[in-house]
Amino acid sequence: MSNQFSSGLELANVLLTSEPLHQSWDAIQNDKQKVNPNAQPTLHINTTQANLTIITFLTSPMSLRGQEGLILSSTLEERNLPDFEFLCNKSNPSFSINEAAIKLFASRFDELRRLKTEISRSNSLVIITGHSMGGCVATLFTLWLLESLNLSKAKRPLCITFGSPLIGDEHLRKCVSQFPTWTSCFLHVASIQDPVPKLFLSPNPTALGTGTQVSAYKPFGTFLLCSDSGCACFEDPDSILVLVAANSQGDQTQYPNVGIQFFDYGQLLERLKLKAFCKDVFELAESDRIPLKASIITQLAAIFGVPKSQALQQQRPNINILIMKMETREYKLAIQKTKTSNAAKKLNDIKVSMVYLEWYKKDSKGREIGYYDMYKNKWNRSDINVEEFKKKLSNYWQDSVEEVENKPQKEGTAFRTRWLMGGTTYRRMMEPLHIAEYYKDKDGKNYREERLKHFILLEKWLKEEEERKVAERIRRGETVEEGPSKSKALNVASSLTDDSCFWAHVEEALILCNQLENGQPSLREQCKQKLIEFEEYVLDALKNFAVTPDIFLKYSSFMAWWKQYNKIVGSSTTQLARIMTDGTYRDYEKGVKVVF
Repeated sequence: MSNQFSSGLELANVLLTSEPLHQSWDAIQNDKQKVNPNAQPTLHINTTQANLTIITFLTSPMSLRGQEGLILSSTLEERNLPDFEFLCNKSNPSFSINEAAIKLFASRFDELRRLKTEISRSNSLVIITGHSMGGCVATLFTLWLLESLNLSKAKRPLCITFGSPLIGDEHLRKCVSQFPTWTSCFLHVASIQDPVPKLFLSPNPTALGTGTQVSAYKPFGTFLLCSDSGCACFEDPDSILVLVAANSQGDQTQYPNVGIQFFDYGQLLERLKLKAFCKDVFELAESDRIPLKASIITQLAAIFGVPKSQALQQQRPNINILIMKMETREYKLAIQKTKTSNAAKKLNDIKVSMVYLEWYKKDSKGREIGYYDMYKNKWNRSDINVEEFKKKLSNYWQDSVEEVENKPQKEGTAFRTRWLMGGTTYRRMMEPLHIAEYYKDKDGKNYREERLKHFILLEKWLKEEEERKVAERIRRGETVEEGPSKSKALNVASSLTDDSCFWAHVEEALILCNQLENGQPSLREQCKQKLIEFEEYVLDALKNFAVTPDIFLKYSSFMAWWKQYNKIVGSSTTQLARIMTDGTYRDYEKGVKVVF
């Protein structure tokens, strides 16, 4: 990574010359004229529609001093405030947001709800913008809007705020950051001369570059940090906090009623736009010419307005600490991006593993044993190879399920729907191998009590998705057919068993047979009843073509169970006994209905 560099300066120059940035500020500037400067603090909303829709959020002049209070998301509903619990995930079950901002949002809730519905139904490009506390409300509205959009089809909204205070704590940042497409919707423009963006930080922030910011607030999204001398883009929250907090002590005493003044970002952006076309020459010391370090120093110099790296260190004595931390974070970010870029390769490897298992399943059928029992016995070299593929697949899907579980609720649902088919195939193919190990190597019992969590979640999500589809068909007035489809019956020979725990039921039935033969007489009736229930379970699976015909292979555990069970109970008139005795089960593989 020796040639790595930070592109914050280049991204800033691109943004400065982009139309959306200037269109957003122009909309704010125009709407500002309509705000009564003598009115009580209220939220003003305006929508401009031309080639794109621009929604602006402004507030009447208000003092922001003492407005840094946070409110827990879990208490919003009980306080009759809009609910943002959809952002929560397993790792962050709650978060805190600025109380003043959420109350401003709530004050125009009905209007915002209508606006949200209109945007959700249209397919136009939307920019949501706001200044100062209006920017906080713009951020909340964008998050609320994202929850209702199918981002695989709809155009993503862009939220651009100017001089806005931070909106929430570290938990909110983590909730939003779990889904990168959400984070990429936010651009926050802040000048280090504007006191408002730094207002909700700690009243006694650490000096620049000397330590971690102790503020409860944490930023998310991209920040375009500006000064009269230059600008740069940052995404790392800790770096943003330190840079935004620069000179904050002086700002707080200089502006006792901070928030009333209107910082003019229009003039600042126009000046910086000209500078983007006429770049200054910046002198780097010899020791600072490592690409990553040089790019970070250049960004900081642009913000603080110094022509040389040595001058930057003289003006900001502790700047080296910040530079080192920013370098470390950039390296970590690069590693994360490398992992992301390897995701496609990993997915391809997973497909290869599944193909191998398909071959293994076919090979075992030719041996009249089935892949469950062949893996359980582990007599062949191919069984050892399967262990390697099993490990790869399990690691991949455990990580994938955990990733989905940690996403915001709405996005987690949408994401898991897309790969649920692959996850279901994996579960039905792979869980029998886990069951085989459990009962053979671990001499297990009651597998379902120790079942791996990702199998449980994959099964739960499939059930929810199937219920959702049925409900949707009923809503549309369509007929919902009961029982298996014709295609399921015709393809049963190449199918996987619907219940991935089927073989655990078989193993438990074998244990019950042993108990029935050798156990205490007092347990016989209980064992018999459970075996009758297992018979009914098998019949139901056969009736719905929900079990693979491989269970009837000569050396399968199911056939071993049937022989032992039939020997114990003797002649039986049950439907399963008829199927097994007269050989009707052999027709099942052809898609013939054997249970009525």
